[in-house]
Amino acid sequence: LYFLIIVVLVLPLFCRYIHHDRWAVIRRNDYHWIRKIYQNVAIYRLAYRMDCVVAAFPELVDASDPHPPAVTALNSILLSADSPKTFQSKETNRIQIESLAGCVCKLVNEIDNEGSDNSSASHPLVLDVGAGKALFTRTVYEALQRRVPCVAFDRRSQNEDDLFYDPNDVNEHTEQPYTRLVGDVGRLSSSRTLQPLEHARGGGLVAITKHLCGGATDNSLQALCRRPLSDYVGGACLAPCCHQKTRRAQYCNIPYLQSLGFCQTHLGLHGETQDNDFRTFGMLISISRHASKSASLLEFEYKKSVLLQLLGFDRTADLGRKARRILEEGRARYLREYGDFDDVQVVRYCDQSVTGDNLAIIAKRRRRK
Repeated sequence: LYFLIIVVLVLPLFCRYIHHDRWAVIRRNDYHWIRKIYQNVAIYRLAYRMDCVVAAFPELVDASDPHPPAVTALNSILLSADSPKTFQSKETNRIQIESLAGCVCKLVNEIDNEGSDNSSASHPLVLDVGAGKALFTRTVYEALQRRVPCVAFDRRSQNEDDLFYDPNDVNEHTEQPYTRLVGDVGRLSSSRTLQPLEHARGGGLVAITKHLCGGATDNSLQALCRRPLSDYVGGACLAPCCHQKTRRAQYCNIPYLQSLGFCQTHLGLHGETQDNDFRTFGMLISISRHASKSASLLEFEYKKSVLLQLLGFDRTADLGRKARRILEEGRARYLREYGDFDDVQVVRYCDQSVTGDNLAIIAKRRRRK
C-alpha cells in the first residue's frame, strides 16, 4: 500500500520534471564525462540526419552562367562617368549579379510570353525588395533594354553620402519607368507600395531580392504569398543571405523542418522554449562562410566550438552548406504550399568560392485564365 502511495505521488512529479526538460538528468549531470558523451552523441546524430535529408533532395540546378546582356549592361553602368564608386563594383558581386540577372530576365520573358497569349493579361514588372544601392535592379533594367518597368524598394533614401545606381536619364515617352520607393519590408503590402505595381495585377509582377539579410527574406516571402500582394505576383527570384541572423520566430516554415526531424522543442529548467537544432544551423552556416580554416576562426570567433573540435573544419563547413540547403528548401516548400506557385526550384547561381550564400529560389506561377 505504501509503495502504491509513493508511486502515485512521486511518478507524476517525475514525469512532469522529465517533460519540463527531458534531457536534464543527463545534460546537467554532475559528471562532466556524462555531459560530454551526451553532447557528442547529439552532434553526431544531427550530422547524420542532415546527411540523410540532403541526400534525398533533388540535385541542385546550376544557374551560374553569366547572362551576356547583363554582363554588357553591368559594364556600361560601372564605366559610366556618373556611376558611384562603391563596394558593389567588386568582382565577386559582379559575378553574382551577372548570373542572377539572367534568372530574372528569363522569368520576365516567360511571363511576358504567357501574357501575349492572353489579351487581358497584365504586363511584367520587376520589384526589387531591399534594393539598397540598386546595382542589381539597375542591371536588370538595362539588360531588359528598359522595356520592363522596375521598382527599387528599400528603406534608405539617397543622399550625397549614400549614392545609388538609379538611372537619371529615363525617357518617359519611349522607355518604361524606373521607380524608387522608400519603405520598410514589413510594409511591403501597403497601398503606397502597391500603387506603382497596379498595371502588373494579375500575375505580371516578378519579385527579386539579392542578399536580403536574415529574416527579411522570410518577411518578404510571406508577403508575396498573402493578399493583396499575391494578386500581383507571377514569379520570384530570391537570393537570401545571413541565415545565421535569422531568428527561429522569423523563419517561415518551421513545420517543414520539424517534419524532417529537426527543430523539436522542449521546455528548459527556467520554462523557456529551447531549439538546439535551429541555433546549430546558424552556427554551421556561419562557419561555412569562411573559405578555409584560419587562425582567427579557431582562436577567436569559434575558440570554444565543440562542433569544430569534434568534426573538424571541412566536415563542419560541409554541414553548414547542407544546413543552408535545408533552410532554402523549406522556403521553397512554403512558396509551393502557401503561394500557389507551380514551379519552384532551388538553384546554385555561383560557385561557393565566390560567396557561401550561393543559393537562390526561383518560383513561377502560371497565369490563371
